[in-house]
Amino acid sequence: MSEAKKGEVKPFSFKGSGQVTKTQIQGIQGVYEAYAGKLSSSLSTNYRVNIAAQVLSVNQSTFGDFKETLQSPSIIGIVDMSPMRGEALLEVSPNLVFNFIDRMLGGRGELVSLTRPLTDIEMKLVEEMLQGFTNDLKNALKGIVTTNARLANMLTNPRFIQGTSNSDICISGSIEIKVGEITGIINFCAPSTIIDAIMEGLSGEKAAASGRRKSIQNLVTSPEDLVKTKELLRDVEFPFVVSLGQIDSKAKEVMNLQVGDVIRLNTRVTDYLIATVGDIPKYKCKPGLAGSSLAVEIVKVLKKQPPADDVWM
Repeated sequence: MSEAKKGEVKPFSFKGSGQVTKTQIQGIQGVYEAYAGKLSSSLSTNYRVNIAAQVLSVNQSTFGDFKETLQSPSIIGIVDMSPMRGEALLEVSPNLVFNFIDRMLGGRGELVSLTRPLTDIEMKLVEEMLQGFTNDLKNALKGIVTTNARLANMLTNPRFIQGTSNSDICISGSIEIKVGEITGIINFCAPSTIIDAIMEGLSGEKAAASGRRKSIQNLVTSPEDLVKTKELLRDVEFPFVVSLGQIDSKAKEVMNLQVGDVIRLNTRVTDYLIATVGDIPKYKCKPGLAGSSLAVEIVKVLKKQPPADDVWM
């Protein structure tokens, strides 16, 4: 090897000196995957539409470098991760936020971007939305680390983020959310104090998982065991919901609703209603009475789930 090669100097960043190993980041990747799964499930349930979520990347950086990637204005949630030390950040693409707001108010997610500031009503809806994302995070961490995660504050300007030094090491992950034709990003960033607690929990969970895998492997070992498992699953409960219909309504119309107002839905009296099991449309049915109770009669079994914005007739 030449002297030039021996004396070659490689650049080194002291502000981001790699305090989290590649193996640890791979472990954290699993947490983000679990979080994406929780988001997809809860969002699909809440907004009655198929919503896909997948992890795009998990990266290590300084907190200052992460803040530089945030646009202004942004929708940023400050998450208190007690009893863990430190606060995490949730940042949501504005187009996703407005899409969800429109759906929360009875629309089909056609409102995808606005240049004006959020109204007071919209701010309340966004806070509720971010708290839902925080609850999904808490559920994703269940069994790994104990946290009473809650939304502590909401900001629209990343310059006002406080409490974490720009030189602190953090892990940030980007989760892509697809709602019909709309695609947006949810970023979750946690400082090293929180990452250390999660990694400690993952180490304990890994040891426990080894024992669980052995139990699972022994659970179904014969056709008789499979029959018993199927019998147990027969008692699992699923929500069975029949929707009368829906309308698109402006926020001011919703706020002015009074007792006695009549709302015309998008279904006719001759239309079949759609019954869903869980979140999946399964049956066409007719409404009626069974004794003194409302009831429905199944007239057709649906073979597949319709596209997000289609109406089954």
